[in-house]
Amino acid sequence: MIPRLLISIGVSAGLVGLLIHFVLSSTEPALWSRLVAILLSFSMVYAIIYFVLSLIRTALQAVRFRVLLRASTPRAPSLFHMYLVTLSRNMFVDMLPARLGELSYIAMLNRGCRVSGESCVSSLAVSFVFDLIALGVLLVLLLCAQVVGGDYQSWMAGVLVMLGLLIFFLLVLLYPAMKMVNAVLARVELLRRGFAGNVLDFLVRVEQALEDSRRAGITGRLLLLSVGVRAVKYLALYVLFVGVAATQFQDVDTAVAHVLPALISAEAGASLPVPAFMGFGTYEAAGTLALTVLGASAANSLIILLALHVVSQIIDYLLGGIGLILFILTTGKTGKEDVRRFSWKLWVPALTVAVCAALFLVYQMRAVSKRGTLLAPDSGRAVASLAAADGNVSSLLDGFVVWSSNRSGNHDIYLRSFPDGALRQLTAHPHTEYFPRISPDGKRIVFARAHQPWVSQRNVYAWDVWMLDLDTGQERMLAKNGNVPTWSTDGETVYFQRNANQVVSVGVETHEERVLYESGVNVDVVPETELQTPDIASDGRLAVTLRKTMRATAVVDSESGLTKTGNGCQLVWTPGERFLLKIDGGGRGQNAVYRINARTFEQEQLFDAPGEFSHEYFPMLSNHGDVLVFGASSGGHEHDTADYEIFAWVVGSDPSDAVRLTHHTGNDCWPDIYSKKPVHESR
Repeated sequence: MIPRLLISIGVSAGLVGLLIHFVLSSTEPALWSRLVAILLSFSMVYAIIYFVLSLIRTALQAVRFRVLLRASTPRAPSLFHMYLVTLSRNMFVDMLPARLGELSYIAMLNRGCRVSGESCVSSLAVSFVFDLIALGVLLVLLLCAQVVGGDYQSWMAGVLVMLGLLIFFLLVLLYPAMKMVNAVLARVELLRRGFAGNVLDFLVRVEQALEDSRRAGITGRLLLLSVGVRAVKYLALYVLFVGVAATQFQDVDTAVAHVLPALISAEAGASLPVPAFMGFGTYEAAGTLALTVLGASAANSLIILLALHVVSQIIDYLLGGIGLILFILTTGKTGKEDVRRFSWKLWVPALTVAVCAALFLVYQMRAVSKRGTLLAPDSGRAVASLAAADGNVSSLLDGFVVWSSNRSGNHDIYLRSFPDGALRQLTAHPHTEYFPRISPDGKRIVFARAHQPWVSQRNVYAWDVWMLDLDTGQERMLAKNGNVPTWSTDGETVYFQRNANQVVSVGVETHEERVLYESGVNVDVVPETELQTPDIASDGRLAVTLRKTMRATAVVDSESGLTKTGNGCQLVWTPGERFLLKIDGGGRGQNAVYRINARTFEQEQLFDAPGEFSHEYFPMLSNHGDVLVFGASSGGHEHDTADYEIFAWVVGSDPSDAVRLTHHTGNDCWPDIYSKKPVHESR
């Protein structure tokens, strides 16, 4: 019993892992945050209704299969086991392309319930034909509704005609054609021996089973059950569609006459003989095509169908996994002698399946975590007044610091000026904003704004580049689908990351874009390598953190190519470009700020905080190169959720003299600093 249970649990864990894998691989990274937002806001009421309707649909299917089996064999299983087989069969049909999952129905009935192979095949074939007939009935009703409602879609009539021809072909194939083919084959002497003879004998038995079903007088019951199966199935999918559209797509038309053709098209696409595991890709493509024909935008259609597909698969695989486990536990040999004799043959594969499936599931969950946290962090609370936080900052700085903080509820851009210490919120947009960078003249900033209210900074795709005039407060978008922007030394150009593997320039006034660097093109790495936090020097050299296919920091130029500068991250040029800063390990709180010679690439530790907040990140030097601002936590690591505080430190002074600029338990990250004059002139 235990080995069977281990195998069942392993199969279920493996299926969940596969579902996660194909959701991630079929989802464009830029859509991931939006998909997550929809799933998180999806009402459980719709999921429960879909769950109940799925149980009803499975019951109708199980009754139909049993009616067919009883017409051709006396060994029809109980309705309970037929229900379990149907639950599992529905899961495997969705999982494998071109309806290969139907083989699970045959295997479970034949091996688990001792139903003859010919009865399994005939019941499956007849039910498939009646599914198509029931679909034709629904299409006729839908066409009638469209004609009455004045919204007739002519392409639906063409689909109905093609469906009718397919049904006619299958009926001819299953009945007169199979009988004639078997008769012809039986006359060939060579086909009556050995393996060929066994195949021919099986086809004859299938023919007889089909004939028994035809003569059993069950056509009316099969048609009613099939129409019920189809109606309940599309009702369940329609409920999910409405549930998804109700979250963020109130402008999408949810009329049955518009949605049903899309759902039918999506299901047909998933059934095509295309090697798309679990139907991902083919389902969305076919359904999106139908929705766009009916007037919906392609972007909305794709994300709605993808979210619907994910929710339905989760529920279907939950039901299918339960059905498979119960079926394995309630069928097969259970005698003590059998278990004792073959225990080693059961335990080894059972443990192997369970362990491998568990490791695969853990790996896929780790892949999910790399997409960033799914929920926005808590906004936190102030823990000290600004006056108490000033310390000796006013005597050191004559300028301002900007950073991103979620203290207002989501990440906005904040500015604190010195010597007065005044705090000002620069942006109040409902979408996440981060990575502010100050222009060389100190009059403007650029930053990244997310496509959705919450987007993790680990998702490097779902952002646009914006510019803010600090005097007027006017905002202007500089580039779509851009991230982590930086300025050129003359302030006329902004550089940013796009599609994770490109570094692009955009003219501040001209808006002309040009791809400067691209992985696999003029950066000597594989194309999938991410170019994180790129920073370009005045002579065009690129300082960059390489991720995904490798972990390294590097400088890239047209002459010497790519030169790795070790591990770590957040490589950035210092003013004058004689040095680079980066974060690397080895500090008191695991991290420290390092300085790298831009000619020899020799590295030395520049700063490591001695106090509680010693997990440093986000280093930036002032425009005069004499004040370092950075973020530091007391142990948390995640850039946009941990309690980072912003600090300032005069380069060359004692590390204990670093001044804490923020006192808030929310997330403060990615600071930048501008000073009107060097620190020594302020003293």
